[in-house]
Amino acid sequence: MRMRFLQSLVYTRKFIRTQKKESLIAIIIGVIISALVVWITGEDMFTNYESTKTGFFTLVSACIWIGIFNSIQLICREKKDIVKDELDKRLHATSYIAAHFIFQFFLCFIQAIIIMAISWFTIDFNANGVIFVHSIVEYFVTIFLLIYAADALALIISAIVPTSIVAMTVMPLVLILQLVMSGVLFELSDASEVVANITISKWGMAAMGCIGFLNDTDNLPSKILEKNPTLPLPEREIEAIYEHTAGHLLSVWLILIGFIVISYILASLSLKATTKRLSK
Repeated sequence: MRMRFLQSLVYTRKFIRTQKKESLIAIIIGVIISALVVWITGEDMFTNYESTKTGFFTLVSACIWIGIFNSIQLICREKKDIVKDELDKRLHATSYIAAHFIFQFFLCFIQAIIIMAISWFTIDFNANGVIFVHSIVEYFVTIFLLIYAADALALIISAIVPTSIVAMTVMPLVLILQLVMSGVLFELSDASEVVANITISKWGMAAMGCIGFLNDTDNLPSKILEKNPTLPLPEREIEAIYEHTAGHLLSVWLILIGFIVISYILASLSLKATTKRLSK
């Protein structure tokens, strides 16, 4: 165990040396995407239910896109080198995966700070938190977990696919699945609801809706009622997925953390199987 930990540190130092340029590009792209998101959705958020929900959806989608872009090609382009390291230096594939997760943790943390800063000073977020005194902490934790979970998902894909070209071909399909299964664009039911439960987007929306109190019918009226308050429309249904309680938010965060842990396990198993096959 100690040896594998030391090997992970060796790989991490290697990534710090070799991935500076790529990380800088990823951070710059994150800045651009964040600026576009707040520019498009900033003024309308927290004025009515539909605009707020759409704004959260756009922010969640941006986080997932940034996370996937971070690491979708990292492993598949180095598989031959990994096999060589395993055979010549007796380095473990699990140590290599752990190093990627360590390095990507800090990259995602920086990106989350940037996204949160740009969003917070542009969007009039609600100040009161569900768990903490101020909601800024909860929004930051959610944004970070979304980026990191998407990053971890991309590491699985990169460990499975044979080349970078295949990875970039799969990437749009994964993004489309995340968008469709978020529960925002389409109403989910039966089989689609089951699939949605294993997507990052659904739980990202659950966390954002919980913190932003999307079920607050008084402060977030429907768009049509905002313009025509006297219309005799039925009261909007309360959505359980956006339950405004500390327990619900914590459970959603745990689910996202669970995605990250499972991603590490699956990426490690996939890479070990691949290196074993290529080394024959």
